[in-house]
Amino acid sequence: MKKYFLMGFVALAFTACVSDKEVTPQTKEQKYAAAFENFVGGQVNENVNWGFNDQQIATFDADGKFTGMRGVNANGNEWGIYVDVPQPLTEAQKKVVTDWFKANKNPEGIAVNWSDFFVQQVYEGEWGTNMNYLYCGSDTDHTFNFNAGNAGVYDPVCYGLNSSDINDRIYGKDQIEFMVNSSTEYFGFHNSFDSNFYKDNYVIIPGDIIDESVAGMFFVGFDFEAHGEDANTQQVERDYYFDNWIVKITPGMYKNRERVMAEDLIDSDLDKVDISDWDFNDAVFDVAFLRQTDVNDNYQEHDYAIITLWAAGGTKSLTVAGKEVHELFGQPVSKMINTNAANGVDGLPQVIFRIDYGRANYNKTFNANDIPVKVEGIELEAKKGKATQKFEVPKDTRWMKERKIITGTYTQFKAYVLDNSPLDWYATVENTENLY
Repeated sequence: MKKYFLMGFVALAFTACVSDKEVTPQTKEQKYAAAFENFVGGQVNENVNWGFNDQQIATFDADGKFTGMRGVNANGNEWGIYVDVPQPLTEAQKKVVTDWFKANKNPEGIAVNWSDFFVQQVYEGEWGTNMNYLYCGSDTDHTFNFNAGNAGVYDPVCYGLNSSDINDRIYGKDQIEFMVNSSTEYFGFHNSFDSNFYKDNYVIIPGDIIDESVAGMFFVGFDFEAHGEDANTQQVERDYYFDNWIVKITPGMYKNRERVMAEDLIDSDLDKVDISDWDFNDAVFDVAFLRQTDVNDNYQEHDYAIITLWAAGGTKSLTVAGKEVHELFGQPVSKMINTNAANGVDGLPQVIFRIDYGRANYNKTFNANDIPVKVEGIELEAKKGKATQKFEVPKDTRWMKERKIITGTYTQFKAYVLDNSPLDWYATVENTENLY
């Protein structure tokens, strides 16, 4: 059943000196505030800041900067301090992936959209030694350490810290590389037979369709060919089995990220609000800040925001940092994404992209509330003590499925809004089936 709210009473506060027959028009912001306060059952506490606080920028080396650059961050002994590093694959996992690629001709793959990601070696096939390096993205970023169908061993790889001491690191080794400020738009290889680059001979396969032991992972397989003009060049035709080189790719998930959930009702008919609209899943994304040298700017330090987009629960044009969220997922605006919506699309991998703030500003504070989120050109706001259109929570907080009211699962949300307590309202959860 739908519930409708009459907004006219809010106008009374603005109609002093106006005759009984005249009504001052309300702004969208005023109507939204009235609807929100009706939803939570009272006024927003003046101290509520919606979880937004200044975030620490990732600066980990002796000079106070993140030491990678565009393309490859080869400082494997530091990775686990600031990013979640994938564990090495087991031999059993490598085998089940390799067997799948060998058994499936011309499989239908998926696209992923990541600026920061790990690459791990899985398998070197028959022509591997002639695939003399691996590259990715439209700018053909060379994945250093991956050559001749294989990868050298990184030792040591930092997987994290044993304690709060930045020098108390957990070390291991793997055939792995970390690509930063790059792209998964393409993957390719250079062929030593004919000295050509091949960027269309790959497929990305989610581990979920391969085997339970590799569910949640993503694998890139390559199909070799050679077509040199020299009569002495060996000619190799494609066989459409993508088993000549196989690697695993993993999104780079930064440890200092925080999650933002947004609601787009400000662009709706606020005279009629369905209570189930209060799901705050119209955009769900994480924000992390870091400082990094930029090879394209004479190795100057730049400040970045790393955006990880998880869901788009609306059917209106909605942008995060100027980028349309449906488009980033490769979907039309009419599709809801990763919210369990009727006629929506679920199970799409997260999207990772960057905002470059330019050369490092050591006086700047970084706050996820400063990342602009707009619906049909209207910016969504989170102001202290005011009805909000977005909030920030810890990075592992799950978002609502479509048309599942937030207070039906996060039972302390209303109390937080009215009393500024509990601050960890997101930790009190019921009806987890309502969460994506």
